[in-house]
Amino acid sequence: MRLRVILLLVLMLMFVLFALVQWNDPDPEIWVPVYLSAAVLCFLAYKRKLFRWVYAVAFLAFSVGAFMLWPPVYQGITMDMSHSPGIEEARESLGLLICALAMAYCFILEWKYRA
Repeated sequence: MRLRVILLLVLMLMFVLFALVQWNDPDPEIWVPVYLSAAVLCFLAYKRKLFRWVYAVAFLAFSVGAFMLWPPVYQGITMDMSHSPGIEEARESLGLLICALAMAYCFILEWKYRA
């Protein structure tokens, strides 16, 4: 198997696991669809079923979301969330950043494939 295929399948499975972990979250109705959409887009990149602009739009959406969720004052990501809501916001923002990086990877793959 090629590295491209392995990496896309690993990303897809990772996002599915992220979505499953979100069932415990106070707001799973937001985060489960976010991570499942990233998983679906990685699967479609594996199947080569979408155009570059779809990944570009997803990249922008995830990036803007990560930027908007980032807390005004960074307080870490490893402490207990009961100390501050900023910790949860930082974790959510980093999750969106991971999604954005995956979409950038999918975009680059499509660019190379269609060039």
